Amino acid sequence: MLGQIAGLGGPRDPGNQPLSRLIGSFADPTFWKTFSASAAVVLIAAAALLFDTMTSRVVSVDFFYVAILLVAFWYPSPKAPLILAPLASVLIIVGLWLAIPDNVPMWENWLNRLSAIATVWLTALFVWYIRLLGQKLALQIAISEALSREVRHRVGNSLQLVASFLRLRAANTKDAKSRDILKAAAAQVVAIGKLQRMLSHTGSTGLVNSESFIKALVDDLCGSAPERDAIHVTVEADAAELPSTTAVVLGALMSELINNALKHAFRGIERGMLAVRFSDQQNLAQYVVEVEDDGVGLSPSVEGGYGLDTITELTRLMGGTITHEAVHPSGTRPGTKWRLVVPHG
Repeated sequence: MLGQIAGLGGPRDPGNQPLSRLIGSFADPTFWKTFSASAAVVLIAAAALLFDTMTSRVVSVDFFYVAILLVAFWYPSPKAPLILAPLASVLIIVGLWLAIPDNVPMWENWLNRLSAIATVWLTALFVWYIRLLGQKLALQIAISEALSREVRHRVGNSLQLVASFLRLRAANTKDAKSRDILKAAAAQVVAIGKLQRMLSHTGSTGLVNSESFIKALVDDLCGSAPERDAIHVTVEADAAELPSTTAVVLGALMSELINNALKHAFRGIERGMLAVRFSDQQNLAQYVVEVEDDGVGLSPSVEGGYGLDTITELTRLMGGTITHEAVHPSGTRPGTKWRLVVPHG
């Protein structure tokens, strides 16, 4: 009966060895959950019968048998309460004969036991209905997650198309300032699109692995650089779980910093180095992003340009701070290190 409740029954496969099936059962978490539930049923039933042997027939025993029905929540099968209810009914009747005889008329004792049986069956129907509702809810959640992943994937593809249009428009634009703005916008759209595609592979939590996301983002941005082979790029990123909103903003900020470095830091330089670092400082409840290059240093056009304005505004909206400094102030290639600090959120 307990095996039937657990949903472990079914046709046997003659190709499987008994020992292999036994080992597989012990490795299955469902087996241990079912075993624990069955053990609880046995213990509660034994306690109920023991209670009957120590009390008179008129004493109610509803509590023990309702508890048996509540154990049905532990079993995998929604039909578990409907199978436990007959078991509890039989135990109630057996308990009547084990109980100490009293001066109460027998028909009252039977009425008391029948009332307990009715309570058991009402509880069984209630638990069964709740289990069915839970099963339907789980199915709806699974369908919603699948649809959500599909939508995220399609949105990511659409954003990549938008980024391509922006790049094409930038290539056909004669005004240098407008061209730079379009390229920066395309880079931000690429970051968001990549995030959406990564979200299509996540569950309902909506969390993104920072290490995978940042490495993929840097590869995409640096892979499209005109002189990619001349720039040595390194990425160091902690594997933190980022909320989707935080990941979107960090992706946009990093895209701006990396694009600025690729565009301005290595002008007139044959070879250069670009390092991107991300750390999750749990003790301070903050994320830290560093983008460092060994280029010509920060030029006035970048320091007061559209790119820095965008970075500053996004950082402010996130409640973070951003600073920059020369890596080697006295050298011919001072380089620039940007440090972005964003609180957990």
